[in-house]
Amino acid sequence: MVHLKALSKSFGAKNVIQDVSLEIEAGERFILLGPSGCGKTTLLRMLAGFERPDQGTIFIGGEDVLSLPVERRPVGFIFQNYALFPHMTVYDNIAVGPRIRQTPEPEIARQIGDLLEITHLTGLKHAYPGRLSGGESQRVAIARAIVNRPKVLLLDEPLSALDAGLRQGLREELKEMQETLGITFLFVTHDQEEAMSLATKMGILEGGRLLQIGTPSELYNHPKSPYVAGFLGAVNRLSGKVLRQDENRTVVVLDGGPEIKCTAQSKRPPGQAVSCFIRPEKMTFRADGKNHSNWNVINAIIVEKTFLGNQTLYKTEITQGQICTVPVKHDSHEEDTLSFKTGERVKIFFATQDVILFDQSDTPKRT
Repeated sequence: MVHLKALSKSFGAKNVIQDVSLEIEAGERFILLGPSGCGKTTLLRMLAGFERPDQGTIFIGGEDVLSLPVERRPVGFIFQNYALFPHMTVYDNIAVGPRIRQTPEPEIARQIGDLLEITHLTGLKHAYPGRLSGGESQRVAIARAIVNRPKVLLLDEPLSALDAGLRQGLREELKEMQETLGITFLFVTHDQEEAMSLATKMGILEGGRLLQIGTPSELYNHPKSPYVAGFLGAVNRLSGKVLRQDENRTVVVLDGGPEIKCTAQSKRPPGQAVSCFIRPEKMTFRADGKNHSNWNVINAIIVEKTFLGNQTLYKTEITQGQICTVPVKHDSHEEDTLSFKTGERVKIFFATQDVILFDQSDTPKRT
């Protein structure tokens, strides 16, 4: 559906998009995730035709669209503030595009009637934007963008202006509408939770470069770089050196003495400096039912505990100032059976397959 090849864009001396290639299948909800200033919006604007790339190609539905003006590109665009016309009713806001294209009014009425039903806006047909909630405004913006039947809908952080209490419900509404309409969504955001809850597939953009593409699960559990691992969620980072390779395992001796095992993602020579990344939720203080041949056990001391309502976060020190955070959820009486005091010695358990190794030369230093 969407095929970008070797796309680059600079503004003056600043390289905003650098050699980005990407394929998005029809019907996907593809999320571009990255921090502010990484080039997400510029990439959308090039797809829509508001900006022209310095090099590269853009194909949509098999058609080269680089030479097409904005109004002829098969895309719809949802802006952060929805950009509804305040003096027009919901119906008239949606009808803007078809009227510009001189579609007959009876056909406009039929199309908008169908869209109002799909987007649950039938009862607000004659309402003005000032009366609408954030979710209703979002649905009007989507209906206005898709009434012209674009092949791709581009969404530029459409939930960013809303408070946290509304966002979860609106994510579900977006998913429902996309699945009902069957339109390909290309959605950009800097919010990791938003991206992982919405995406069928996602890409991580940093400094104008596309670092990794995959399903949310693939990127979260199998990141290919320290940046992707850290950007998608909390990680415990332990430094050490490769001790040896045992069949399909790598044994690492952590700085200070303890050894841990991990599934070998690639062979590394003894003495190679590495960083071991483990998601906090993959660590536990419980030993029940665990096959210790596939688990690591390390000693630690509780140095801090933070109560967060549904869980307590324990900050632990392993050795030479290396710190791990271990969450304990408050369910199944775990709060009573696993409650530790500052200074208490504990054992931390985590599976060999949950350790992700990166060369220390690839791992940016924490500040």
